[in-house]
Amino acid sequence: MIEQIKNDLQDIAETIKAVVDIDVTIMDRRLLRVAGTGRLKRKVGFSAPKNSVFEKCLKSGKSYFIENPGSCTECTVCETKDQCDEKAEVCFPIIIDDRVEGVIAMIIFDDEKKEVFLKKRDSYKNFDRRMGELISSRIKEKNMHHKLEYKSTELLTIIDSVNEGIITIDNHNRILNLNRYIKEKFKLKEASLINEDIDKIIPNRIVNKFQKSNYYIEEEAVTVNFNRSRFNFLLSVRPINFDEEISGAVITFKDFNKLQQSVFKIDGKNSLFRFEDIVGSSDIFAQVKDQVKQVAKKDIPVLLLGESGTGKELFARAIHCGSYRKNEIFMPINCGAIPETLMESELFGYEKGAFTGASSSGKMGKFEIAKDGTIFLDEIGDLPLHMQVKLLRVLEEKEIMRIGGLSTIKINPRIIAATNKDLHSMVEKGQFREDLFYRLNVIPVRIPPLRERGNDITELSQYFLARYNSIYDKNISGFSEEVKEMFLRYSWPGNVRELQNLIEYAINFERKEVITSETIKKREGENSGNFMEDRSLKDMVSKYERDIINNLLKTYGDGIDAKKLIARKLKISTATLYRKIDEKP
Repeated sequence: MIEQIKNDLQDIAETIKAVVDIDVTIMDRRLLRVAGTGRLKRKVGFSAPKNSVFEKCLKSGKSYFIENPGSCTECTVCETKDQCDEKAEVCFPIIIDDRVEGVIAMIIFDDEKKEVFLKKRDSYKNFDRRMGELISSRIKEKNMHHKLEYKSTELLTIIDSVNEGIITIDNHNRILNLNRYIKEKFKLKEASLINEDIDKIIPNRIVNKFQKSNYYIEEEAVTVNFNRSRFNFLLSVRPINFDEEISGAVITFKDFNKLQQSVFKIDGKNSLFRFEDIVGSSDIFAQVKDQVKQVAKKDIPVLLLGESGTGKELFARAIHCGSYRKNEIFMPINCGAIPETLMESELFGYEKGAFTGASSSGKMGKFEIAKDGTIFLDEIGDLPLHMQVKLLRVLEEKEIMRIGGLSTIKINPRIIAATNKDLHSMVEKGQFREDLFYRLNVIPVRIPPLRERGNDITELSQYFLARYNSIYDKNISGFSEEVKEMFLRYSWPGNVRELQNLIEYAINFERKEVITSETIKKREGENSGNFMEDRSLKDMVSKYERDIINNLLKTYGDGIDAKKLIARKLKISTATLYRKIDEKP
C-alpha cells in the first residue's frame, strides 16, 4: 500500500523537514526505506537495520522515543549499534485497517538540536503520530480511489462487452456515456454525442415519456433514423436512483432484427436433423442418401422430387445440418400455404407504412431472416408466376428489397426446393418459368415412394412403434404377422406420413400386446377391404364390379325381373350377371 504513494511520501517528508528542521525517514512493512531527507535520503531504496527500533515498531505496533540510540535497551541487538551516529529519534507505526503497513521516524544527528528535541518531546511525539495518521489516511484514500478506478474500468468493460446498446443519461436527458455497441452501430467517434440531448437519437415521442413514466419503459418497439440509416430496436429505460431521487437513467437497445433471427436460430438448433436420423436401409433409399450426402457440403441448389409424404423436408434439414451453414437459420417456406396476396411481404418483408394494415415498425421477410442460412422452398410448383420472376431476380442478384423500401439488402442463402409436381411438364405448358426451373434444378434428387422401398416399411413401422410407445406410455411389442403382410402388400399412397399416422392411431386403440388387423380395419373403416387385399389390377377390377352390382341389387331388388333390368343396364347377359353374383370375393 505504501508503495502506491511513494512520491507523495517523499513530499511529506520534505515538508516536515522544512517545518521542524529534523530529518525524516519512512519505511514500508518490509523495512525498505521509501522516503527520506538529508543524509537519510541516500538510504532510500535500502533496508533498515535488522533488529532495530524500526523493526520493533513494525512488529509491535508501538511507538518508541529513543534518547540515546546505540546505548539504550531497545538498541541492544541492533546490527548497526556500533556504527550508529544518531543522537535521538522518535518513530510511530503507520496503521491501516488494524494492520501495521510501515514506520515513520524523526531522527536527530546534532547535539544542539537534540537538546531542543528532548525539551519538546511530547510535541514531537504528537506531531510524528499525526504524520503517521496523515500517511495512513492518504494511503486509504489512494487505495479507495484505486478501487473506484478499477470498478469503473470493470463496469465499462462489462458494458462494452454486452451485445446490445447501452446509453446513460442525466436527469436533464443529456448523454453521459455510450457503450461500444452503440458507437459501432451508429459509426460514432469516441467522444461523439457526449453531453448532447438524447433526442438526437431517440424519437421525441419516446423521450416525452421519460418523466411521465419516472424513467421506466419496458421493451418498446422504436425505429431510430441516424446518419441516413434506419434501425429497429426494442428500447428499455431504467432510472438511476441516488439519495432517493432520480439522477438519470440507463437506456438499453436490443436489435429487433437480430433478436428475431436468434429465435429462429435457437428453434433451428433444436430441430437439427442428420442423415443418420433418416430411417431406411433399402438399396434404392441408401443410394438416395449417399447422393444427397455428397452434395450437402457443396453450396449449390438442390431440387428434391417426390410424392407427398416421402420426407422431402427431412432431407432438406439433413442437407442443411451437413453443410457449413448448419449454425445459421434453416427456413422452411411452404409456397402453397401462403396466400398469393401476402406472398411478397412474407418472403421479402416490408417497411413501416408500406400498405394499409402494415406493422408500424415494418417487418423482416423470411429471406432476410435467413440471409446466410438455408431456405427450403417446399411445393415450389405452387409459386405464382409473378413471384417466380421476383424469386429468380433474388437468386441471381443475391439481394432483396422490402415492399416500400428504398435500398436493397444483401443476402446469400442456400436454396433447396421441393415439389411433387412434374416441373418439366409445367414448363412446357407455360405454368413454370424455364429459367427459374434450370436455376433450381442444378442437383435433382428423386426420393422414392414408400411402396418402392421394400423392407423399409417394416423398419419404419418399428421406428414409429417405439416412438409412440414412448409418447403415449404404451408397451406394445410389435405387429401380428397378418398386419406385417398387409403393410407389405399395401401401396401407401400417403407414403411415410400415412404409415406414421396409422401406427399412431393403432397404438392408441390397440388392447393386445401386438398391433392386430382388427385395429387396422377399424381405422380404415369402409376402405379396410382395400387395405387388407392384395391390390392387383384383376382384384381391384373384380371388387369394383361387385360393388356396382351390389349397389344395383340394393336399389332394384334381387328378384328375377330386377336382375334382368340390372343386366340390361350393365349391357351384359343375365347369365353373366348371375355368374358374377356367385363369384366369391
